[in-house]
Amino acid sequence: ETLTAGVGGSAVSLFADGTHGCYVNYSFGLARWETEIEGRTVESVMALPPEQDVRLLCIRGAAGLELCWECAPLAGGPDSTSLRLDVRGELAAAENAESYLADVPMLFAVSAPCRWETEGGTLRCRFTAQENTVLACGCCSEEELRRSLIPEHAEAMLRETEAYWRGLLRRFSVQGLRPAEEHYLNGWAVYQTCACRLLARSSLYQSGGAVGFRDQLQDSVNLLLIDPALARRQILECCRHQYEEGDVMHWWHRHPDGDKGVRTRCSDDLLWLVWALCEYVESTGDLSLCAWREGYRRSEPLRSGERDRYERPAASPRREPVLEHAHAALECCRQRGFGPHGLPRMGSGDWNDGMDRVGGESVWLGWFFSCCAGRFAALLDRLGDARAPGMLDLARKVGLAAERCFNGRWYPRAFTEDGRPLSGEERIDSIAQSWAAFCPWANPEHAQAAVDAAIRRLADREHGLVRLLDPPYGAEGSPGYLSGYGAGFRENGGQYTHAAVWLAMAALRLGRTEDGLELLRMLLPENHDPARYEAEPFILPADVCAARGREGIAGWTWYTGSAGWFFRVYTREVLGLELRDGTLRLRPAALERFQVTWTDFSGRSHTICRQGDSLTVDGAPYLGGAIG
Repeated sequence: ETLTAGVGGSAVSLFADGTHGCYVNYSFGLARWETEIEGRTVESVMALPPEQDVRLLCIRGAAGLELCWECAPLAGGPDSTSLRLDVRGELAAAENAESYLADVPMLFAVSAPCRWETEGGTLRCRFTAQENTVLACGCCSEEELRRSLIPEHAEAMLRETEAYWRGLLRRFSVQGLRPAEEHYLNGWAVYQTCACRLLARSSLYQSGGAVGFRDQLQDSVNLLLIDPALARRQILECCRHQYEEGDVMHWWHRHPDGDKGVRTRCSDDLLWLVWALCEYVESTGDLSLCAWREGYRRSEPLRSGERDRYERPAASPRREPVLEHAHAALECCRQRGFGPHGLPRMGSGDWNDGMDRVGGESVWLGWFFSCCAGRFAALLDRLGDARAPGMLDLARKVGLAAERCFNGRWYPRAFTEDGRPLSGEERIDSIAQSWAAFCPWANPEHAQAAVDAAIRRLADREHGLVRLLDPPYGAEGSPGYLSGYGAGFRENGGQYTHAAVWLAMAALRLGRTEDGLELLRMLLPENHDPARYEAEPFILPADVCAARGREGIAGWTWYTGSAGWFFRVYTREVLGLELRDGTLRLRPAALERFQVTWTDFSGRSHTICRQGDSLTVDGAPYLGGAIG
């Protein structure tokens, strides 16, 4: 008799004859499968306890049934010969001799008497189910795995998992919105960001499990309203993965013997450290982080002609305050030089890694550098640091250089080595327009015109998607590997949701409230026809196809930075909730009626209610000032 489940990194099934219907329920931290077998209700509950490297599948009500657990772990190496399967009594193990975690096998076990078999790259465990049977797998010690098999202990772990997520997600809720917005904001946005991006760093479509320097910095900072400790921890970890020269590891895998990752020429990674530090300090008022000392990584810098290098760099004995790590990032970017337009060089890709063959200057990077340097200058000034005026001058210089690129309709995305606009004057890319709205040195009229052009050209209301750029790139004049996706797929003219949220944020910042709200609502899966959309209705996708004949079909899901950005943009720009120096302040909101419940960092809950011109906090009129 059968039940089915999926384990990331391996295909895992509890087989039956396949004739029974199955009810599946996903909740925060748990997945439940329920089916009728021989007149009995059989339930399977899967969970990943947040603090343990174990995955549990608890089967209830199947006593006496003969079941088979089949596992086909992914090799993760050049081919299937990299996978080694081993039976160790009542346990089974899978390991990949060529993996960076070659000495950390994945163990499998069942709480009932069982018989393990291996065949090719497949593990099978045949067992007779008990009233409560536990299946467990994980990269943990044998002792820990065996302890998790005790049914009472496993059930306690399920309860603890539910309690963990309930405690985290109840810190923010909102009522009075449209159903799709409430569903996503009341738990799923934060859950998607924490569970997938910060904890697992993996999904069906993105199974690497690495820590991305810029990825997890954005995710954690965008959840400052929920838990500032997430951002502080991530900033410190990223400092430890910065090289002595100021550049950073693009991504890395954690390992007890030293983390292993890639050193690249990507030009925006290092600047996200500056952005994150400024966001954190401005929001929390915690200036102590600036003085916290962290080390660097040390290896030979990339040689001329060396594109990137996968390595395990040594830890440097040099330790400096976090403030100096951020300054080193800005200084590294400055030393890489600026092109004839006064803009930072593209490197092997700025935010869009698929633009790896441009080699010229990036207008978007100019906006981003200017924003980061300007905010860092304000932080230096707050600390009484004499470098503040020089940093502000640099920020202004680069911001004005980006502003001078306005072509009368919008801003070009980049310039090639010979100084021409990337792929001509007619292509528009959303992020170069969005970030003009965030930079204080952009001409406000030009920013309005640019964002207006982006919305008109890129928002496809018929199919409910927001393209990244238009037209897509072909093989001729390609800026890099993104053209290999095909026209209308992912970054090559499809919806890249991360950038779509930025465009909505730009519209809201410029006072285009209806446009901003419309763009945000277009991104929510519940507002799409599920027969066409073909993806989960409760999480944001990383991308949506815009190719002719396939418009509106979701691409990969779960693993996307757009989840955290959506939460941040909606709470701050739409609801007007601004965290400043550790307390909440209310700004003008884009909606007239809603109610927010927020738990401050001392554990006290507050109710914020807006009804037209009436604004109350905890039942009293809000007269300005701090909350919490």
